[in-house]
Amino acid sequence: MNYLSISPRLAPVADGSPRKRPRSAAAACLLTASALLLTGCGSGSSTGSATSASSGSSGSAADAQPDAGAYPVTIASKFGSATLKKQPTHVVALGWSDQDAALALGVRPVAVVKTEDSFEHGVGPWDQAALGSSRPEVLDTTDGYPVEKIAALHPDLILAVQSGLTSADYAKLSKIAPTVGYTKDRVAYGTPWQEQTRLIGKALGRGKEAEQAVTKVTDELKQDASTYPNLKGKTFIYAYPMPSTGSIVLYDDERTNLLKSVGMTLDPVVSKAKKLNTFAHRISSERTDELTSDALLVWYNTAKDQRQLESDATFSALPAVKNKAYVGMDRTEAQATSAPSVLSIPWVMKRLLPSLNAGLK
Repeated sequence: MNYLSISPRLAPVADGSPRKRPRSAAAACLLTASALLLTGCGSGSSTGSATSASSGSSGSAADAQPDAGAYPVTIASKFGSATLKKQPTHVVALGWSDQDAALALGVRPVAVVKTEDSFEHGVGPWDQAALGSSRPEVLDTTDGYPVEKIAALHPDLILAVQSGLTSADYAKLSKIAPTVGYTKDRVAYGTPWQEQTRLIGKALGRGKEAEQAVTKVTDELKQDASTYPNLKGKTFIYAYPMPSTGSIVLYDDERTNLLKSVGMTLDPVVSKAKKLNTFAHRISSERTDELTSDALLVWYNTAKDQRQLESDATFSALPAVKNKAYVGMDRTEAQATSAPSVLSIPWVMKRLLPSLNAGLK
């Protein structure tokens, strides 16, 4: 299961642990009653091979010339520092959306982690154009990072910025190649997309391009706020139903920061709910009537879960639902918001904001 929904992850983890590493890699799936995942849940074994990954990445950094004076560079992260003497050409991306930042900067990773089974070649639809003909190895991290497979790819840089990297993981991975994780003041899966892009840009010798990418998306979000004026000042809730536990997860993390950036306000009910971890809260399904925000976004793990909640009379009576300021999201949209990146943000905002704006009058 992946942590698709809690953003940086999407949902709570099934075993109750606060931040279980994605089982296949989606970006979170189900945290459990006591812990939320980040994105969606994926499953299955790794696909591809070291050979196909290498051949598919022959142009890994061909179009990405480093900035003048970019190397040597040392990048400090929570568990140690990575020193690169020259531009890397075989990059392994272990963070949920680290490949997005790399691709946006013209570098095609030789391997990515599995997030959603439906993702072609292991990446979201927002990555396909930048991926081109490259075919990265897709790594199954259900049981942890497959160190031997990663080593067989002969990487010269490992990215684990938007990840659940531990000190033990770092000790193993850093012996294979310079490893860039999240910084000491961040938690697992908790790096803002702006910081993620800059860190990865620095490692790839593309700091100027990374800053330009951040500025571009920031400007687009400002334009979204202008294009959809009905969003300004409206309260919202980003939720995930867990029928098996009779509860609803309410997020307060990077996914909600994304909506705040276009002028919306997180509803106070979220902070009043029972805290599950650093990025999510929970209320009983019996308290659904308390979700009285102006707008409501809900991501669903299955179509069955969506039908069940939408058929509930209490849910149907909520202000946001009655006013059509409610958006039901599938796992792909949830992944795009739970681990937002310079590539996924423009893609997903085009899908969420028009209908929200129309319902908020």
